[in-house]
Amino acid sequence: MSTFTADANTDVAEESLPKPTGLVMQIIVRRDLLTEHNWPVGPLLAQSAHAATAVLHRFRDHPDVERYLKGEDGRGWEGMRKVVLEVQDEAALKSLASKIDDMANPVGYHLWIEHPENIPTALALVPNKRPKGLKRAFDEVGCELFK
Repeated sequence: MSTFTADANTDVAEESLPKPTGLVMQIIVRRDLLTEHNWPVGPLLAQSAHAATAVLHRFRDHPDVERYLKGEDGRGWEGMRKVVLEVQDEAALKSLASKIDDMANPVGYHLWIEHPENIPTALALVPNKRPKGLKRAFDEVGCELFK
């Protein structure tokens, strides 16, 4: 949740919590970029930010993106929920994208490709209510909470 100050000399005042939408954005990164390719954490975090920004831009007219950004009470940006997950490697990330494509009701996503290296690094999904098919796809590729 964000906070604000009226000026630099006052305490931070928190507003009441925004009404939740029940939507969450999942961002999936590759663990091997840290463990095998020796990427620093900062650049990996940047990849997740690229993917999240790209999916919101590409699907900006999608009803769930509009609801995620606006919220139930016009304060969606304050109550955005995201979870960062990991898969082991590039093959698992590509497999996840394929499994999402094959779902009965696929969730929109953006697979971020880092250039000029042309390396798939992160995948972000349109904010969603975690349908069962998505959970199944996560489980099948060994997707788990990023730690």
